[in-house]
Amino acid sequence: MNVITIDSFAFRIPKIPARYRPNCSKEWGLFVTGDTKKLNCSQAEKAGLTRGNFVEMALCWVTQKTLTFEPNYINEEFTEIWGIPVAGEMKTQFNEKASELSTFLVHRQSKDKMAGLIEVFSREAFNQWVAEGMKGDLNEYAIAKAAETYFSKIFRFEMIQTEGSYGIYFFVQTTCREPNPENKLEMAALKTAKQIYESQNEGLAFCTDPRLEENHANSMASLAMPEEAAQLSSAKNTKALKPKV
Repeated sequence: MNVITIDSFAFRIPKIPARYRPNCSKEWGLFVTGDTKKLNCSQAEKAGLTRGNFVEMALCWVTQKTLTFEPNYINEEFTEIWGIPVAGEMKTQFNEKASELSTFLVHRQSKDKMAGLIEVFSREAFNQWVAEGMKGDLNEYAIAKAAETYFSKIFRFEMIQTEGSYGIYFFVQTTCREPNPENKLEMAALKTAKQIYESQNEGLAFCTDPRLEENHANSMASLAMPEEAAQLSSAKNTKALKPKV
């Protein structure tokens, strides 16, 4: 376990990632932890496995993964979010002067909502790049600007109820706000998030879950297999068609 202390606040970085899961089914609409497969919402809550319907975080790392969780999700795209909770039950389980690097996945509609917010940041970065004379590489500029945004905003992930062709369900809505300068926890969490981001880029792997990395690698390999098989088949057919000399 690693601990980062900033401005009299302590932030825990566990060796085993503190992973949560947004349960979007109609009976739930909550973030959960642990194994809740055989439990209903009330039972999970009594067992201490629920973490409320929202979390506010200082973002540390956001990445894309292709993952498989049989039988419902096969080679499906997810967004992996890492952050320091500053509000919500993920935070209140800790002392008021402490929090913990936490992570969860979003997919489908929740993933699209997150992507929509990031696209707004990307558009703003593009406009700034043009206004500043289009100097340097746009992608590098956009990444730098996105990082500035991450470490200057508090992000809120909240379960929102909606209804579709399969009935009522929840999705995770992503919004952001300016930090409260009088909230010392928020300001310290933003500093910590930036430090974790820089450490991740340096290879310290604070925001890495080996189980998901393996899952992602296996999923990508399974996606590549049909193409490789087709290429192999094509090569064999080409060889068979060559005239014998």
